[in-house]
Amino acid sequence: MALRSPSTRPEFQDMPALYADALEPLLEKSERRRRSALRDAGVIAAVAASCVAVFLALGGDAGVIGAMISGSAGVAGAGWRIQKTRGEITDQVLARIAGHLGFGYRRTLSRPSYCGVFETFGLLPTFNREDWEDEISGERGGCAFTLVEAHLKYRTSGRKKRTRTVFHGQLLVIDYHRKFAGETVIKRDAGLLNRLAKPGKGFQRVGLASSKFEKAYEAWSTDQVEARALLDPVVLERFEELDRLFNGARLRAAFSNGKLYVVLEVGDKLDIGGMFQPVNGPERIERILKEIDVVFDLIDVATKAPADHLGDAFSVDYVKAS
Repeated sequence: MALRSPSTRPEFQDMPALYADALEPLLEKSERRRRSALRDAGVIAAVAASCVAVFLALGGDAGVIGAMISGSAGVAGAGWRIQKTRGEITDQVLARIAGHLGFGYRRTLSRPSYCGVFETFGLLPTFNREDWEDEISGERGGCAFTLVEAHLKYRTSGRKKRTRTVFHGQLLVIDYHRKFAGETVIKRDAGLLNRLAKPGKGFQRVGLASSKFEKAYEAWSTDQVEARALLDPVVLERFEELDRLFNGARLRAAFSNGKLYVVLEVGDKLDIGGMFQPVNGPERIERILKEIDVVFDLIDVATKAPADHLGDAFSVDYVKAS
């Protein structure tokens, strides 16, 4: 089955050939690895189940404790075996796609330096557990960009420790080709909690030209004059379109030091998918390419300058065509 490109963008026109020449053979090998991983996970689960049965037969507190430990170890071991294979397949697939597009790629990484900027402006919640993966960096339309996926958690202290996910999504850094005298932050409107959303000292709320945008967002800046010029009607229209494009993703952003920092709560997007269905087909690749196409949409909408005022005709397709 041939691969379908996610859009008419020139970058994707030779993807069917890449799929036929490189990705399809890779996925055939990956399918064998997937089946092997499931068999191994099944063996681990079976051994664990046997140990649980033995401990329960022994009875008593020791037997119950042994059964619980054996069951937990079996679940963890089987899950690890499957997820390890999933990560390896994703790594190989994304490395080939990113390389073909001329981008750099890292599957796993420690906390990136630019994370500090997102934290400084309050664009990320407080966390003390973190996983970073699938960093893609390159250039589009003359603008350098870096995209990374983050899974951030917070573990409470005390006797009853609990760990919960506080953020799972993507961080995007784009060179905006414009120097800023101050810093401007855009966040979702938090109603009565807006006072707590203030990014830091020196920031003041910015009155926005779009009443529609102001109902959904709050803007803060250290330079009111610059912020009003930066957040002109055309820029606000762009963010309204991005909000529509990423509906439910709690889009927020900051302009600082010539860069645009964007946060999207979209979960885990750039991966090969679940391991309980075959991977040897174009559907998995098509889904990844669609996600990359959406990231291109975001970069284009945020940075590309159409020939005239956008007005009511503004849309992602309009920007693509301009």
